[in-house]
Amino acid sequence: TLTFSNVLGPNEDITLFHHPMSYVAASALVGPQALIIHFVSYVNKLIINLAVDTTVIPDPHLLCDDFVESLDLIKLAILEKGLHKMEV
Repeated sequence: TLTFSNVLGPNEDITLFHHPMSYVAASALVGPQALIIHFVSYVNKLIINLAVDTTVIPDPHLLCDDFVESLDLIKLAILEKGLHKMEV
């Protein structure tokens, strides 16, 4: 079972009790899942938060490395096609 969530975070820096936040890593554990993935954006950063059942996915660090490699390939493709200049 897989749960996937994308949460749009703030575009500007925020503070909590007058302390600047460097990143936000929200998560919601919703029962027994083999893999839970949350993507949260915060001021031009993308935070990926994974919860992994290691009896199903024995090497979660490899999974994280694969995510980084895949996102780098996606970024490269976007930059090569000039799509980063598009307005959404």
